[in-house]
Amino acid sequence: MEQETYNYMIVFGGLLLLSLMLEGIAEKLKLPGMLLVLILGLLFPDFLGDSQTLITLDQAQGISSLGLVVILFYGGMTSRWDVMRKVIWSGLRMATLGCIITAGTVTAIIYGLSHLTLNSHLQPILSGIAGQRIVADLPLALFIGAMLCSTDATAVLALLRPIAHKIPGRLLNLIECESGFNDPVAVILAGLALALAKGQLEDPMLLLRDVGLEFLVGAAVGWAGALLGARILCRDNYSKHGAGGEAVSIALLMLTTATAFHLGGSPLLCAYVMGCVLGNSSKVDVEVIATDFSVFNRASEFVVLICLGLVVFPANVWVVKGYALMVFAITMVGRLAMTFVTLYRSPFSAPEKLFSSFAGLRGAVPIAIALQAAASPVAWGPLMPAFALAVVMYGLVFQGYFLPAAADLLARIQSPVNAELAVET
Repeated sequence: MEQETYNYMIVFGGLLLLSLMLEGIAEKLKLPGMLLVLILGLLFPDFLGDSQTLITLDQAQGISSLGLVVILFYGGMTSRWDVMRKVIWSGLRMATLGCIITAGTVTAIIYGLSHLTLNSHLQPILSGIAGQRIVADLPLALFIGAMLCSTDATAVLALLRPIAHKIPGRLLNLIECESGFNDPVAVILAGLALALAKGQLEDPMLLLRDVGLEFLVGAAVGWAGALLGARILCRDNYSKHGAGGEAVSIALLMLTTATAFHLGGSPLLCAYVMGCVLGNSSKVDVEVIATDFSVFNRASEFVVLICLGLVVFPANVWVVKGYALMVFAITMVGRLAMTFVTLYRSPFSAPEKLFSSFAGLRGAVPIAIALQAAASPVAWGPLMPAFALAVVMYGLVFQGYFLPAAADLLARIQSPVNAELAVET
């Protein structure tokens, strides 16, 4: 057992170090760093010549759940009400109603295509590792839509940061606001799909009551944890970089989310609410703590990505490549539709809405959700990590590569408009 523990330390430590080093290469290639991290984790077992995964699905799911708690906490902590108040309602509509529209669009199209009797080779089918055809029933279609309806703020902002001067500030705030708030919605919808797949929806009202109680307890415990954290972190010795505020935050996060779990609450919602309340507290120097805490967030995202690579073989991804490409295209269509619906009568122009739609990259959250499905007893669960990996990689390649060009195009389109406004004033 001791040898196995140190073997894991070698694997994760080595891959995490390589992942951080790959960021510089990714920046030169103008690609998201997490794309190279995914490829690294994906190829690592094959490089060792091992036919077995280095970690089990249960282990990967446990590690990714812990990473997801950290990611949601950091997302909430960096959501500034004072900065985002001008776009808060637009961002909330995109993060809530928009997620539901995207997930609903993907669910409806996938469910419809799976039940069409078309003898065309152009229609991709979802097949298992053994080659058997899998018909996407309602729970599976809903799970896929839920898994892919959220966006990753870290992935998007990492690409937009070098070209931020070409993008209107309010549009950047909108993208960040949406990415910070839509993760819990995806988690809720995915949990609903898994409950439906496991036959736990015999009494919908009972399920709604249980889910509502779970989220209420999680939110309440998260709020209490944030108030406790604010009382501790408001001291002067935590107002400087390196003073240990991030260590106190991670300790309180673990304590609070574990308490929420044992009380029957949602640890994920608890982490997010705790981050939101603490991040907007007037008593705490949040800029200092968030900057120092970003190290934990980056490490958590990399570890989640590495976990996925370690439980998925390239052959598994190759099996679902066609279906994943189709689903990626459907997801982009659903996101485009939801952007124009939720931003109707908003101050954002049509080019800005198009850019916002294109800028929605997927990252660590869909991967963590996929690992939860793989660790569950549902029949199609083991196929989800490879499927999520394929869709995320498609997005990172296509969106990541063309996002700088889209920003240049947006800047050229907006320049005449800004010039006309300047003349009128």
